[in-house]
Amino acid sequence: MGYFKLDEFYCKCGKCEPHTPSPTILFMLNEARSLAGIPFIISSGLRCPQHNRAVGGTLDSEHISGEGVDIAVSSAWERFKILEALMKAGFQRIGVGKTFIHAGVSVNKPRPVIWTYP
Repeated sequence: MGYFKLDEFYCKCGKCEPHTPSPTILFMLNEARSLAGIPFIISSGLRCPQHNRAVGGTLDSEHISGEGVDIAVSSAWERFKILEALMKAGFQRIGVGKTFIHAGVSVNKPRPVIWTYP
């Protein structure tokens, strides 16, 4: 697993069976973490459809399929390091929020794309 433990990716609802994230996202996250040289805190990994709905996720969220994660950020410098590393590692679906960065690998969604959250 490299820098991560599987339980970091489990749905936060506490009710559903743990599922495994896609091998592609795990490989790419480990590469990005190595490039960044700073810890990546997974604030949201896999989500069951019910939890995804409860947190306002889209119906076809990458979190449901195990192809997307949110990484916590607490400073502009940290945001830069993580974004730079994600792009160098090959991520082509990146969402930037005030306190997190979404990294996704779905081939069924538009890419390359970077978006912001209100």
